[in-house]
Amino acid sequence: MGRKRGARKNVQSVEPQQLFSHHGIRYPQAYYDRKILAGKILDFDFCTAENFPIVGWLDNLGLRSLFMINLPYYPDLMKEFYANFGFSTSVTLSTSVNGKPIMMNYATLASILDIPCDGTKSWSNRNWIEEDNFTKEECVHSLFGEHAQLVDKMYSRNLTLDYRFLHRVVATHILPKSGGFDEVTHMEAYTMFHIITGRRINIPLLILNHMKAIHSRENARLAYGNIVTKILMHFGIELDKEVHHALQMCDKLGKGTLGRMGFKKHKRLGTWIPRNDDSDRIEEENEGDEEGEEAQGQEGMAPAVESSPAHLFTTSQFEQLMQAIHGIESNQRNIAKELKSIKSKRTRLERKLFEKGLIGNEGITHSSSPEDEVEDHNTDIEDLGDDDDDRMED
Repeated sequence: MGRKRGARKNVQSVEPQQLFSHHGIRYPQAYYDRKILAGKILDFDFCTAENFPIVGWLDNLGLRSLFMINLPYYPDLMKEFYANFGFSTSVTLSTSVNGKPIMMNYATLASILDIPCDGTKSWSNRNWIEEDNFTKEECVHSLFGEHAQLVDKMYSRNLTLDYRFLHRVVATHILPKSGGFDEVTHMEAYTMFHIITGRRINIPLLILNHMKAIHSRENARLAYGNIVTKILMHFGIELDKEVHHALQMCDKLGKGTLGRMGFKKHKRLGTWIPRNDDSDRIEEENEGDEEGEEAQGQEGMAPAVESSPAHLFTTSQFEQLMQAIHGIESNQRNIAKELKSIKSKRTRLERKLFEKGLIGNEGITHSSSPEDEVEDHNTDIEDLGDDDDDRMED
């Protein structure tokens, strides 16, 4: 009996990667078809040029370096990284890659990413956070306006441009998901609120908790491609012989992202306005526009849409749109006046020539409505396409 117990103990102590390494098996069959979400970087030059407040928000919390990790991702190593998650506490994570153990807490991850590890450590996948210095009412009013009502589902289309862009950054960098960007989750709103107000929040711990949540969901896409690469580099995992994919232009959040979100820039006013001005239509954002190479063509997580009067303008966006319309109308009136003045001068000249006998009566131009000759000068809008989807240069 003693020998049998000893044999059983030895078998249980063997790690999975040790059992299968000689067969070339790196992760379970269930991970073969798991999709990858490539990491993202933020175009700080574009955001600075456009005076977007997100630059100040991130710098105030010391998070800039998190959004500048321009590293490729390694699909096989990522699958092995997630598949081998082992024992962990609320503030630690353990796994192994290529037989090498990886054990880290949020302070270790903060050091790897060169970002702070202080601030609130609250986490919840489904419900609002409950803590002394935070209320969901204050959060909703800060993001959606002082008259916003607490509802079961929050939608990014009801955010101002600056907050909507921040939501896209949070939903691709800090708490990445493969689609459903039209919906704002409680945890996304909680994170945005802290970033906007400058309150300290423990981003490394958020990332660790979100990684564990991804691991626990059977078909969730494996996120943090560039962050996982940085972790593997820190722990000395060999990368040279591994298949990898560099980030593409669609992985750089900036001008192209705003275009895909449904915005365009007004050339004369220099402001960003919604491309689709049809207020009777709900515009669902493209579910796959921020996904990585392996995730392309896959079905996203589409949220249920409430039956509501849909695409809502904020007051500032509506005023900008009306200014643009008034500007176009004013230009048309000025053109009409100039055409009328030119025609009057031409008519007087023709009459003088007729009186001097230089032209006949048939040479005099008959008057017509100046409005018929007004050309369409509505060229102030620059419509953004997907030109930013080319590959990034190394």
